[in-house]
Amino acid sequence: MKIVVVIIPILFVFFMLMKLSITIFFHHAQDDDECRITIKTLFGLIRYTIRIPLIKIDKQSASIVVSHKETINNKSNNPTKRKKYSPKEIIDSFKETKEFAQHVIHLHVIVRKFMAHVSVTKLEWCTKIGTGDAAQTGMIVGFGWSVKYGIIALVSKYMKLKAMPLLSITPSFQQPVSEMKFVCMIHFRIGHAMLAGIRILKYWRGNRSKLKSFINRQANESY
Repeated sequence: MKIVVVIIPILFVFFMLMKLSITIFFHHAQDDDECRITIKTLFGLIRYTIRIPLIKIDKQSASIVVSHKETINNKSNNPTKRKKYSPKEIIDSFKETKEFAQHVIHLHVIVRKFMAHVSVTKLEWCTKIGTGDAAQTGMIVGFGWSVKYGIIALVSKYMKLKAMPLLSITPSFQQPVSEMKFVCMIHFRIGHAMLAGIRILKYWRGNRSKLKSFINRQANESY
Protein backbone atom coordinates (compact mmCIF):
# COMPACT_ATOMS: atom_id res chain seq x y z
CA MET A 1 0.00 0.00 0.00
CA LYS A 2 2.83 2.39 0.86
CA ILE A 3 4.51 1.63 -2.45
CA VAL A 4 1.34 2.55 -4.34
CA VAL A 5 1.07 5.83 -2.42
CA VAL A 6 4.64 6.68 -3.44
CA ILE A 7 4.43 5.49 -7.07
CA ILE A 8 1.21 7.33 -7.98
CA PRO A 9 2.59 10.85 -7.28
CA ILE A 10 5.81 9.97 -9.13
CA LEU A 11 3.86 8.78 -12.18
CA PHE A 12 1.68 11.89 -12.07
CA VAL A 13 4.71 14.19 -11.98
CA PHE A 14 6.31 12.20 -14.81
CA PHE A 15 3.12 12.54 -16.86
CA MET A 16 2.96 16.30 -16.25
CA LEU A 17 6.60 16.71 -17.34
CA MET A 18 6.21 14.65 -20.52
CA LYS A 19 6.70 16.60 -23.72
CA LEU A 20 4.18 16.60 -26.53
CA SER A 21 5.53 17.10 -30.04
CA ILE A 22 3.24 18.26 -32.85
CA THR A 23 4.38 18.39 -36.46
CA ILE A 24 2.20 20.11 -39.06
CA PHE A 25 2.95 19.36 -42.70
CA PHE A 26 1.04 20.98 -45.55
CA HIS A 27 1.80 20.71 -49.24
CA HIS A 28 -0.10 22.45 -52.02
CA ALA A 29 0.70 21.96 -55.70
CA GLN A 30 -1.84 23.46 -58.07
CA ASP A 31 -5.03 21.45 -57.36
CA ASP A 32 -3.31 18.78 -55.24
CA ASP A 33 -3.36 19.34 -51.47
CA GLU A 34 -2.08 17.24 -48.58
CA CYS A 35 -2.14 17.97 -44.88
CA ARG A 36 -0.59 15.78 -42.18
CA ILE A 37 -0.57 16.34 -38.41
CA THR A 38 1.61 14.06 -36.29
CA ILE A 39 1.46 14.01 -32.49
CA LYS A 40 4.24 12.24 -30.58
CA THR A 41 4.98 11.71 -26.90
CA LEU A 42 6.87 9.35 -24.59
CA PHE A 43 10.09 9.80 -26.60
CA GLY A 44 8.30 8.98 -29.84
CA LEU A 45 6.97 5.61 -28.65
CA ILE A 46 3.41 6.89 -28.92
CA ARG A 47 2.60 8.42 -32.28
CA TYR A 48 -0.76 9.53 -33.68
CA THR A 49 -1.07 10.83 -37.24
CA ILE A 50 -3.97 12.46 -38.99
CA ARG A 51 -3.69 12.53 -42.78
CA ILE A 52 -5.86 14.79 -44.90
CA PRO A 53 -4.77 13.93 -48.45
CA LEU A 54 -7.54 15.78 -50.24
CA ILE A 55 -9.42 19.03 -49.69
CA LYS A 56 -11.77 20.08 -52.44
CA ILE A 57 -14.97 22.03 -53.04
CA ASP A 58 -18.17 20.31 -54.12
CA LYS A 59 -19.60 22.76 -56.64
CA GLN A 60 -23.08 21.23 -56.56
CA SER A 61 -23.59 21.68 -52.80
CA ALA A 62 -20.99 24.46 -52.33
CA SER A 63 -19.48 22.35 -49.54
CA ILE A 64 -15.88 21.63 -48.59
CA VAL A 65 -15.07 17.93 -48.85
CA VAL A 66 -12.28 16.66 -46.59
CA SER A 67 -10.73 13.18 -46.75
CA HIS A 68 -9.26 11.96 -43.49
CA LYS A 69 -7.29 8.94 -42.27
CA GLU A 70 -5.89 8.20 -38.82
CA THR A 71 -2.72 6.27 -38.00
CA ILE A 72 -1.46 5.10 -34.58
CA ASN A 73 2.22 4.15 -34.32
CA ASN A 74 2.44 3.94 -38.13
CA LYS A 75 -0.32 1.31 -38.23
CA SER A 76 -3.79 1.91 -39.58
CA ASN A 77 -6.61 -0.43 -40.42
CA ASN A 78 -9.15 2.36 -40.73
CA PRO A 79 -10.45 3.29 -44.19
CA THR A 80 -10.29 6.86 -45.46
CA LYS A 81 -13.29 8.82 -44.24
CA ARG A 82 -14.92 11.76 -45.99
CA LYS A 83 -16.92 14.60 -44.54
CA LYS A 84 -18.74 17.50 -46.16
CA TYR A 85 -18.80 20.90 -44.47
CA SER A 86 -21.49 23.25 -45.72
CA PRO A 87 -21.01 27.03 -45.50
CA LYS A 88 -23.62 27.14 -42.70
CA GLU A 89 -21.71 24.54 -40.66
CA ILE A 90 -18.48 26.49 -41.05
CA ILE A 91 -20.15 29.76 -40.00
CA ASP A 92 -21.81 28.05 -37.01
CA SER A 93 -18.43 26.66 -35.96
CA PHE A 94 -16.93 30.15 -35.95
CA LYS A 95 -19.90 31.42 -33.93
CA GLU A 96 -19.50 28.65 -31.34
CA THR A 97 -15.79 29.41 -30.99
CA LYS A 98 -16.55 33.12 -30.53
CA GLU A 99 -19.19 32.36 -27.88
CA PHE A 100 -16.73 30.07 -26.10
CA ALA A 101 -14.11 32.84 -25.99
CA GLN A 102 -16.64 35.30 -24.61
CA HIS A 103 -17.46 32.95 -21.70
CA VAL A 104 -13.85 32.74 -20.46
CA ILE A 105 -12.58 35.72 -18.49
CA HIS A 106 -9.15 36.89 -19.70
CA LEU A 107 -8.89 34.06 -22.23
CA HIS A 108 -6.18 35.95 -24.11
CA VAL A 109 -4.05 36.00 -20.93
CA ILE A 110 -4.48 32.23 -20.45
CA VAL A 111 -3.57 31.55 -24.07
CA ARG A 112 -0.58 33.90 -23.94
CA LYS A 113 0.78 32.21 -20.79
CA PHE A 114 0.44 28.79 -22.42
CA MET A 115 2.03 29.94 -25.70
CA ALA A 116 5.04 31.21 -23.73
CA HIS A 117 5.82 27.55 -22.92
CA VAL A 118 5.55 26.40 -26.55
CA SER A 119 8.84 25.90 -28.40
CA VAL A 120 9.07 26.04 -32.19
CA THR A 121 11.96 23.82 -33.24
CA LYS A 122 11.32 23.82 -37.00
CA LEU A 123 9.58 26.26 -39.31
CA GLU A 124 9.82 25.89 -43.07
CA TRP A 125 7.57 27.86 -45.41
CA CYS A 126 8.39 27.76 -49.12
CA THR A 127 6.16 29.19 -51.82
CA LYS A 128 6.21 29.32 -55.59
CA ILE A 129 3.62 31.60 -57.15
CA GLY A 130 2.87 33.39 -60.38
CA THR A 131 -0.04 34.66 -62.42
CA GLY A 132 1.68 34.85 -65.82
CA ASP A 133 1.76 38.63 -65.52
CA ALA A 134 5.04 40.11 -64.25
CA ALA A 135 3.48 43.16 -62.55
CA GLN A 136 0.78 41.17 -60.75
CA THR A 137 3.27 38.49 -59.73
CA GLY A 138 5.60 41.14 -58.28
CA MET A 139 2.78 42.63 -56.19
CA ILE A 140 1.73 39.19 -54.91
CA VAL A 141 5.31 38.28 -54.01
CA GLY A 142 5.73 41.53 -52.08
CA PHE A 143 2.47 40.94 -50.21
CA GLY A 144 3.52 37.35 -49.50
CA TRP A 145 6.79 38.46 -47.90
CA SER A 146 4.88 40.94 -45.72
CA VAL A 147 2.52 38.20 -44.53
CA LYS A 148 5.35 35.76 -43.80
CA TYR A 149 7.45 38.28 -41.88
CA GLY A 150 4.39 39.39 -39.92
CA ILE A 151 3.54 35.82 -38.89
CA ILE A 152 7.17 35.08 -37.94
CA ALA A 153 7.18 38.24 -35.80
CA LEU A 154 4.06 37.03 -33.95
CA VAL A 155 5.51 33.54 -33.48
CA SER A 156 8.77 34.91 -32.05
CA LYS A 157 6.82 37.26 -29.77
CA TYR A 158 4.47 34.72 -28.20
CA MET A 159 6.45 31.46 -28.53
CA LYS A 160 10.04 30.29 -28.12
CA LEU A 161 11.48 30.28 -31.61
CA LYS A 162 14.47 27.94 -31.25
CA ALA A 163 15.31 27.45 -34.93
CA MET A 164 15.95 29.88 -37.76
CA PRO A 165 12.86 29.90 -40.00
CA LEU A 166 13.39 28.82 -43.59
CA LEU A 167 11.35 31.15 -45.78
CA SER A 168 11.28 31.51 -49.53
CA ILE A 169 9.05 32.84 -52.28
CA THR A 170 9.90 31.94 -55.86
CA PRO A 171 8.10 34.07 -58.46
CA SER A 172 6.96 32.64 -61.77
CA PHE A 173 6.61 35.41 -64.33
CA GLN A 174 5.96 33.29 -67.43
CA GLN A 175 3.14 30.96 -66.34
CA PRO A 176 0.50 30.66 -63.59
CA VAL A 177 1.84 28.62 -60.67
CA SER A 178 0.55 27.97 -57.15
CA GLU A 179 2.70 25.78 -54.91
CA MET A 180 3.47 25.82 -51.21
CA LYS A 181 5.21 23.65 -48.63
CA PHE A 182 4.76 24.36 -44.93
CA VAL A 183 6.36 22.41 -42.09
CA CYS A 184 6.13 23.43 -38.43
CA MET A 185 7.24 21.46 -35.37
CA ILE A 186 6.28 22.58 -31.86
CA HIS A 187 6.89 21.15 -28.38
CA PHE A 188 5.27 21.73 -25.00
CA ARG A 189 4.83 19.86 -21.74
CA ILE A 190 1.51 18.14 -21.04
CA GLY A 191 1.42 19.83 -17.62
CA HIS A 192 1.33 23.30 -19.20
CA ALA A 193 -1.59 22.28 -21.43
CA MET A 194 -3.46 20.84 -18.42
CA LEU A 195 -2.79 24.01 -16.44
CA ALA A 196 -4.29 26.08 -19.26
CA GLY A 197 -7.37 23.83 -19.24
CA ILE A 198 -7.73 24.22 -15.48
CA ARG A 199 -7.53 28.00 -15.82
CA ILE A 200 -10.26 27.94 -18.47
CA LEU A 201 -12.51 25.98 -16.09
CA LYS A 202 -11.64 28.35 -13.24
CA TYR A 203 -12.42 31.54 -15.17
CA TRP A 204 -15.46 30.20 -17.03
CA ARG A 205 -18.45 32.42 -16.44
CA GLY A 206 -21.98 31.25 -16.85
CA ASN A 207 -23.53 27.81 -16.93
CA ARG A 208 -20.97 24.99 -16.93
CA SER A 209 -23.33 22.90 -19.05
CA LYS A 210 -22.53 25.14 -22.04
CA LEU A 211 -18.84 24.40 -21.61
CA LYS A 212 -19.55 20.66 -21.39
CA SER A 213 -21.76 20.85 -24.48
CA PHE A 214 -19.06 22.68 -26.46
CA ILE A 215 -16.39 20.13 -25.47
CA ASN A 216 -18.65 17.20 -26.34
CA ARG A 217 -19.41 18.65 -29.78
CA GLN A 218 -15.71 19.09 -30.52
CA ALA A 219 -14.85 15.61 -29.22
CA ASN A 220 -17.60 13.93 -31.22
CA GLU A 221 -16.77 15.79 -34.44
CA SER A 222 -15.50 13.25 -36.95
CA TYR A 223 -14.87 13.09 -40.64
